[in-house]
Amino acid sequence: MKIQIVCLIITLTLSFPTFAQDTGRGWQWYEEEKEVAVEEPERRVKTVTSQPKLATKPTTATEQLADWQAAFLEAKAAAVMNPSVDNVYRLQRLIDESWERSEKLEAAWKQVQLKYPELDYNAQHPTGERAKRQFFERKDAVLDATLVQLASEGAGLFFVFNHNDVYLKEYAKQVKTFAAEYGLSLLGISMDGSALPELERVRKNNGKLDVTVTPALILVNPTQKSQVAVSYGIKSMDDVKRQIHFVESGYKEAP
Repeated sequence: MKIQIVCLIITLTLSFPTFAQDTGRGWQWYEEEKEVAVEEPERRVKTVTSQPKLATKPTTATEQLADWQAAFLEAKAAAVMNPSVDNVYRLQRLIDESWERSEKLEAAWKQVQLKYPELDYNAQHPTGERAKRQFFERKDAVLDATLVQLASEGAGLFFVFNHNDVYLKEYAKQVKTFAAEYGLSLLGISMDGSALPELERVRKNNGKLDVTVTPALILVNPTQKSQVAVSYGIKSMDDVKRQIHFVESGYKEAP
C-alpha cells in the first residue's frame, strides 16, 4: 500500500509544473490543440539540358532513288501477296508518282535539246523518210569512197570457208559480185582443202590463217601490210561494207 502511495506522489510531482502553467487560463486551457503545419520539403526540379541536335547528312540522289525503288518493290510485293485495298492503293500511288517523274524528265530532256541542239540525236540523224533516205545516201557515198580507196591500194578479200558451211555457194556468189563491183581482188582459202567452183581462185590454208568460224572475210591490204577480219558467218553485203569502213576508220565510226 505504501508503495502505491509513493508512486502516486511521484507521478503528481512530475506532472505538476505543466498543470500549474495551464491553471491560470481557466477554461481556456481546455482548447483544441492547433495543428502544427508541417512544412513539406522543397521539391527539387530536375533540369534537363537539351543536347544539341546533330546535323543530319543530306541524302544523295542515288540514295533517294534506292529508297524509292525499295519502297516500290515492297509495295508491289505486298499488293501481290496480299491484294487488299490499302496495299493496291499504295502501289497505285507509287505507279502514278513514277509516271509524273517520267513526264518531268521527258519535259526537261526536250528543254535541254532545245537549249543545247548539239545533244539532239535527231538533229544529226533525221527520222523523216526523205531526210533518212538522204542521210543514208550520203553515208553510203562515204562507204563507197572507202572501198574505192582500198581498191586503189591493191587491197582485197580472203574468203575463208569449209566445205560444210551453210549457204556456202550462194554466199560465195554474193561476195564475188561485191568484190567485182568495187574492184577488190578475191581469193578463196579452204580450211579443209575442199574446192569451191563459184570462185575463180581457191587455195588451201597453209596454216598461216587461224580462223575458227567460217565463212569469214579477211580484208588484206598489201600496201599497209595488214590483214584483219571484217565479217564472220553469213552477212549482207551492206553489213560487210559498213564493217570494212568501221575497220578502216580505226574502229571510230560505228557501222
